[in-house]
Amino acid sequence: MPFSGRVMVEEEEFLALVDQLRVTVPNEIKQAQRIIKEREAIIGRAQEEATNILETARQQAEYRVSEQGVLNEARQRGEELLRQVEAEHKRSIGRIDVYALQQFARVEEAMQDGLNIVMEAFRETGASVEQAKRHIGQGRDEPE
Repeated sequence: MPFSGRVMVEEEEFLALVDQLRVTVPNEIKQAQRIIKEREAIIGRAQEEATNILETARQQAEYRVSEQGVLNEARQRGEELLRQVEAEHKRSIGRIDVYALQQFARVEEAMQDGLNIVMEAFRETGASVEQAKRHIGQGRDEPE
């Protein structure tokens, strides 16, 4: 049938192609679906962010136009500056406290070292005194 609309294909080749399609097509579809979902999520976030930006800009414009808004903003800036100064003061006090504690620890360590030296000197002196007493006591026992 040379001029018919039919084509002859090897059954094994055809089945191999069908199996390959079964594996490849679902993965491609899943990947395409994932990309579409990501795209929709990105667009949704961008639209939400744009709406938020516009709303914030509108609110700021309205607020700044009012006289009370200017006064409130000056008061808030002053309060924020005061909070920053107080926070820096507390941090400085904290650093001073840490430094003082470190110095106290060093002094305590030095005092302990000094006390250990004194105690060792007492022990050595006591041992020397005892040895001298024994030596003197041995000298008295000997005839003159």
